[in-house]
Amino acid sequence: MLTTLIYLLAFVFVLSLVVVVHEGGHFMIARACGVKVTDFSIGFGKELWSRVDKRGTRWKVCAVPLGGYVKMLGDEDAASAKSSDEGIPEEEKKYTFLCQPLWKRASIIFAGPAMNYIFAIFVLTGIIWTMGEIVRPPVVGELVPNMPAEKAGILKGDRFLSINGKDVKEYADIQRAIRLTEFGKVLNIVLDRNGEQKEIRVLPEELSDSGIPQLGIKSSIELTVLNENLSLWASFKKASLSAYQMTVDTLIYLKQILVDHRSPKDMRGPLGIAEASGDALKGGLLSLLVFIVQISIAIGFMNLLPIPVLDGGHLAFYAVEAVRGKPLSDRTQNMLLFSGLSILLVLFAYTMFLDVPRIMQRILG
Repeated sequence: MLTTLIYLLAFVFVLSLVVVVHEGGHFMIARACGVKVTDFSIGFGKELWSRVDKRGTRWKVCAVPLGGYVKMLGDEDAASAKSSDEGIPEEEKKYTFLCQPLWKRASIIFAGPAMNYIFAIFVLTGIIWTMGEIVRPPVVGELVPNMPAEKAGILKGDRFLSINGKDVKEYADIQRAIRLTEFGKVLNIVLDRNGEQKEIRVLPEELSDSGIPQLGIKSSIELTVLNENLSLWASFKKASLSAYQMTVDTLIYLKQILVDHRSPKDMRGPLGIAEASGDALKGGLLSLLVFIVQISIAIGFMNLLPIPVLDGGHLAFYAVEAVRGKPLSDRTQNMLLFSGLSILLVLFAYTMFLDVPRIMQRILG
């Protein structure tokens, strides 16, 4: 029961923090653009506490602490999926989101994902500057049964030193080496096993439901420091590069699913994120901070996807409006918004379908 509570609290904390950061981006740019923000909510549902500031924004905490939202003058719902100036006094209409020029609306929408990236880089810069570059070591944390790594004699706890002559400094280097290897090519791996070097040749296996070569290993949950005593500027550059690399890795993963027929079975939904949040909390403060960075970038990236309902979908609408000289019709927008919502609901259901059996297996052993 205590473990479940820890995982739940970690999930609520991580999700709420990252979503509030995201909504804070919308809020700050909306105010800077002269748009009136009527609500800034942490959570959904029944209101537990609130106060109205001198500019008319109602700040509130609600009963369901899973994220939050910013509502601007003219928004018809908390998701800001639709806006209207109907019923708003004429002198107030200039403060609505809908009445802003296209560049201001696009800036307000883009500010949410951008703030997720800024926040992630800020936190990661602080970590690197004060502690050094934090990475997941290239150590085998777990072996998948009957996969190439196990068959070749790789053991749990082995540390990768090099692959095909290229040094391996972190676990991500192993993933990239495998991903960039041509099908049918053997990997020449040098391992450190209890202080003794071992040379192993492994042929990655292309699983029928994945479409990419795999060794069958999983990383350990430990983190380690690569570089210490970096300057603030060097730390910022390292953090920015890490954020960029996380985004590139995500794009490659999506390409593999959509084009290379990779199985999406290792996707994680809300339950999977809750599981990972609890694991990160149990790993200590540093592990939790790194996980928050990863989730912030994931939320920022996901919201930039051109799916109606998400920020990227709205930006796509504005791009069409800029080209056409006028927005899409209400009917077309409603149809696309419904399609986008349907896609997200299907994705939510699918990831839940994947998360539940895996978590149950973990609980039951």
